[in-house]
Amino acid sequence: MKNSNAHYIPCSIKYVMKKGYGLILGLAAFLILLFAPIDPAVLPVEARLAAAVTVMMAIFWITQPIPIEATALIPLVAFPLLGILTPTEAAVPYADKVIFLFLGGFIIAMSMQRWGLHKRIALKIINITGTSPRRLILGFMIATAFLSMWMSNTATAMMMIPIAIAIVATVLPTKVFSEMEPPHKAFAGCLVLAVAYAAGVGGIGTLIGTPANGILSAQMALIFPESTPIDFFTWMEFGVPFVIVMILIIWLWLTRVAYKKMPNVLTNAKEALDKEVKELGPMSRGEKNTLFVFILTAFCWIFAKSKDFGAFTLPGLDVLIPSINDSTIAIFGALLLFFLPISWKKQEYTMNWQWAVRIPWGILLLFGGGMCLSAAFIKSGLAQTIVGYLEVLNGVPVLLIVLAIAILVTFLTELTSNTAIASVMMPILAVTAISLSMNPLVLMMTAAVCSSLAFMLPVATPPNAIAFGTEYVEMKDMVTAGWFLNLIGIAVFTIFVFTIVLWAFGITLDLPSWALASTVNI
Repeated sequence: MKNSNAHYIPCSIKYVMKKGYGLILGLAAFLILLFAPIDPAVLPVEARLAAAVTVMMAIFWITQPIPIEATALIPLVAFPLLGILTPTEAAVPYADKVIFLFLGGFIIAMSMQRWGLHKRIALKIINITGTSPRRLILGFMIATAFLSMWMSNTATAMMMIPIAIAIVATVLPTKVFSEMEPPHKAFAGCLVLAVAYAAGVGGIGTLIGTPANGILSAQMALIFPESTPIDFFTWMEFGVPFVIVMILIIWLWLTRVAYKKMPNVLTNAKEALDKEVKELGPMSRGEKNTLFVFILTAFCWIFAKSKDFGAFTLPGLDVLIPSINDSTIAIFGALLLFFLPISWKKQEYTMNWQWAVRIPWGILLLFGGGMCLSAAFIKSGLAQTIVGYLEVLNGVPVLLIVLAIAILVTFLTELTSNTAIASVMMPILAVTAISLSMNPLVLMMTAAVCSSLAFMLPVATPPNAIAFGTEYVEMKDMVTAGWFLNLIGIAVFTIFVFTIVLWAFGITLDLPSWALASTVNI
């Protein structure tokens, strides 16, 4: 039996999108800005043309009348036709090195899925945490968050939620939600929702965990070429502690407040987990090869650059290979999977192209589209124009600005793709920071991280939608649990900005010298 309001909100939103109102609105906004008699002293012609394309793409990304990946291709056509960028200048961002970082990461993650390594890792972690209701939920959250650091949150949720449902079906008298007793409903709903939230938050832990992180890294390098590149280890110094704190808070909130009336014990929980592990059998050659490449690649990412600890410096791979970077390591790891054999006789290797093509190629196009927008922002003079108008905000406390951006991005993400929101916001926040004499990384990072902190609605993230689709989570429960976690996520990140972020990235809140050097281009 379905929930009475199941699919109401997501379906109603999709209905509006499919009616084409977003398409009409986006094209109308483009044409108005294209032909509006705006004084060039107020908005230069080239800046107006760039703004027209940007506004149209933002509307398309939010309302999604066409696939967001297709929208990301618009700059390849629009900017050369409007004379803002040459065809070469428009195409270059689509081959940025960060795109290849994600390409390599995606292929390694796909190999984990091909051989089932991700499921084995998850079950091992869950087994360690215990099988009481609350400890079982924590185990699922830790396993999900860890996998989401390396795989897409959608793939992680699609793997972990069926395992959760299998556990529910084994330890409870019935798996039909409508026939469960209230404590059993609380456990089933809490478990499924906890997995969804952990999948979303876990991606914040590493640069490749969610596209928004990569967009930040790529946009920083493009807009501020003098800045220090964001490397894998530096991001983890912030990301991993943030994920740990958020996972604990979400677990406590769900198990002690939102779903506090759960059973105290679960019969057969240990047996159910052991059965899942037993069904995996011994590790296959494909799993062993993938695990080797995964560990090797992660090791190289973490130790790519020498680490200065004050009293001593820990040598990194850059001592041997000065030009090494995270993208090179990612592609090396991916290529290695195509060389490691499963069977010489059958000419079978750990990864093949039939599996490789299953990676989310559209995400790579979104990277390119967002970076092309940034290039057009700068070259057209739109960035400089925006900087001039935003100078009126000088004097506003940094705390209020960070909170305002965090709230805006978090709740916008409830209704649209976090990747699209990050792509639109990055160039805007970069020039905003310049106008306010602030460190651009602070504002841009706020948008990147907070775009992954949407917990209220099924349409906010694919994991939320997957959890809602199990029919173990009612709309009112997701909204009730989610709004508080949205606010908590904003508060926790704001605290991290003024503490861990400044320490991990070795920055201050003031406008740095590398940003001043880049203002010449902006």
